Amino acid sequence: MHSEPIHLVIAINQKYIRYAYVMLTSLLLHTSCDVHVYVLHRELNAADQQTFDTLTHSYPVTFHFIHVPDALLPPQKVLATSAWGAEAYFRLAITDLMPSCVDRALYLDTDMIVNQSIDDFYFCDLKGKKIAACAEIIHEPPFGNYRDELFAPLFSAGFSYFNSGTILYDLRALRTDCSFQTYMDLAEKLDYRIQFPDQDLLNYRHSTETLFVDPLRYNLNARYAYDIYSMRYDDMKQNACIIHYATSKPWRGNFVHYNVEQIWWDYAKQTPFYTELLQEALEETLTNTAVNSYITNLLEQNEALYACIEKYDQLLSDAGITL
Repeated sequence: MHSEPIHLVIAINQKYIRYAYVMLTSLLLHTSCDVHVYVLHRELNAADQQTFDTLTHSYPVTFHFIHVPDALLPPQKVLATSAWGAEAYFRLAITDLMPSCVDRALYLDTDMIVNQSIDDFYFCDLKGKKIAACAEIIHEPPFGNYRDELFAPLFSAGFSYFNSGTILYDLRALRTDCSFQTYMDLAEKLDYRIQFPDQDLLNYRHSTETLFVDPLRYNLNARYAYDIYSMRYDDMKQNACIIHYATSKPWRGNFVHYNVEQIWWDYAKQTPFYTELLQEALEETLTNTAVNSYITNLLEQNEALYACIEKYDQLLSDAGITL
């Protein structure tokens, strides 16, 4: 057990309170040392804050609610680069918002589950780097999209692209030359050609200042792991420390579900929101047409494939060829 506390940063609005609560519960279940959680927000009221404070009754956690001022909101030209809300940019203001006495902090997206202790990661040697993060699924050129042009000036230095859902910050080092305005100036320099705005800016600014850690351990994209690596519930439960439900949210009913989502529900079951989250997910699953459309498209594609097979079978038969 470490004597120093873990300093964790999240950025949310009111819609994400319950999902953040699930993520925090999962982290606290695997943490024995004190945890200080810094909640960056624009709209949480006293009742919202009290919701999080209920976790202090069961775990060694202290909450700090930090209201993000207008001066630390991105300009419209930056906001126009994507459909994401302002909360996505709050991590760019961590050096501006965090107490000066905090030298290290971990930022986590709230659509994650902490499935094992993060002590080894949080207290790791950063080896002189200013941040630690995990490589994105496609992290090296060619990307096949706007990143090939945007990051081209960095390729000669061996550029690798990371996901901003898990970032460990050396705040002491970053405060010397990095602030929210640093990223906004960079966005202007790049002529606002960013599409994953906070992530693109972090990658550009810290392209040579990042310690890359194992993405299968500390930022495992659940859907990609299921589809690409054929990981299932037991594999993920045993091996992944931080699981990221970045694309398909377990609490939504607008897509085809898969069994590694059960890990998220295992932790949701430990919260007072479990029943209502489950009910909402079920209702959307029953009423949303996305899954039916997906199945209909699959059936149509299958019919087209069968028609092609029958056509070629007939051609082979006409030619006297048998297989």
